[in-house]
Amino acid sequence: MAPPVRRKIRLTDVAVKKLPVGRSWDTEIGGFGVKVYASGKAQFILRYRSPDRKQREFRLGQFGVVGADEARSKAKILIGKIMEGSDPAWERKVSLAAARTFNDVIDRYLEWADGHHKETSLAEVRRYCRLHIRPRFGDSMVSVLTRGSVQQVYDRMRQAPHSRAKVIAWARSIWTWGEKRELVGDTRNPFVIDIGVSKPRRARVLMPDEYKRLWQALEKHRFHGGIRSVSLWAIEFLMLSPLRKSEVFRLRWENVDLDRNKIRVVQHKTDQKDGALDIHISMPLKKLLQRMPRSCEWLFPTPESISGHIMSVDRAWALIRRDAGLLKDSRRVTLHDLRRSWNSVGATLGYGPSFMGKVLGNSARVNERHYWHLQEGQRREITGRVAETIAGFGANQEEQDRTASEGGETVLPHRR
Repeated sequence: MAPPVRRKIRLTDVAVKKLPVGRSWDTEIGGFGVKVYASGKAQFILRYRSPDRKQREFRLGQFGVVGADEARSKAKILIGKIMEGSDPAWERKVSLAAARTFNDVIDRYLEWADGHHKETSLAEVRRYCRLHIRPRFGDSMVSVLTRGSVQQVYDRMRQAPHSRAKVIAWARSIWTWGEKRELVGDTRNPFVIDIGVSKPRRARVLMPDEYKRLWQALEKHRFHGGIRSVSLWAIEFLMLSPLRKSEVFRLRWENVDLDRNKIRVVQHKTDQKDGALDIHISMPLKKLLQRMPRSCEWLFPTPESISGHIMSVDRAWALIRRDAGLLKDSRRVTLHDLRRSWNSVGATLGYGPSFMGKVLGNSARVNERHYWHLQEGQRREITGRVAETIAGFGANQEEQDRTASEGGETVLPHRR
């Protein structure tokens, strides 16, 4: 490929009118030139190197508003300042950023987020911006926002601790986004403050006897009619699969393939990075799906929801936990604990974290140090064995006693 033609000419008003599209440079002053756009507009420019040796381009003015002689005079003045260590292009960016309010940055961020965030995340950041971030920080110039001023506002907030921390987390993310696009200048992120909130990592997992009590509670309510069948199905599905509750609630029948024993999870936590997630259908889960009617597109429908599918099973879960003796604070079990327990059962069976990470569909960040890719057959084996073990916790006591008398104490099977 031939190198681009470097046009040099003494820039005058008459000469600029005849220049082709592209950059042309003055023969008298090095770096002084004009950029002609395809639209026909022309912009006088000055190209130079900053004190840190980075190449910059400073716009001197649009041709027609500024003449060639005036632009040349500006270029001479700026060259003198550059030789003294000035960086006019960077100083202009900082000046423009300093003139913005944080509301301006928020507007730009939300416009960008509309095409880059998941629906739930977009709704959340819009809500936090409307209710908390704009009223407290929106009208402030970005040049005057400091960590001290943000800390003072944070200390006066009366929301719940985790809600306050979420406000600062979103504001910090918006500032970082604007910093990468030179919308907030070169100042430190003022939202990196002491929030004084630490959320302990939850480690609650179910034991075999607790699984047994849960299955007994499910069977009790299945025939009493106090809990809707759709809620019972959803809870049972959560116990037999490694999915999160939001992922289960949004499942459609079109993504369930009973012939191939596979569920394609289109909407999940990391779908934007990893695409759809395939979950193998174990025999216990297949029996559940075969019992469930197909009344509409959703696996777990409800006419009470705008979306058409259930959004919560909290009431049903509270009743089942109560009957299973798992409602007290010290032993309280959440729906997400079922996913953690699913992982724990897999570990008991001898599968390591890299195996279980692939089956659970954890994000690449969680599993970045694991480079082993689980094969299809092994994923099917793990999914089936874990679900069958969990389903087995619901076996009657006589069968367990018989197993214990014949072969000693009953223990969970272990993968050799």
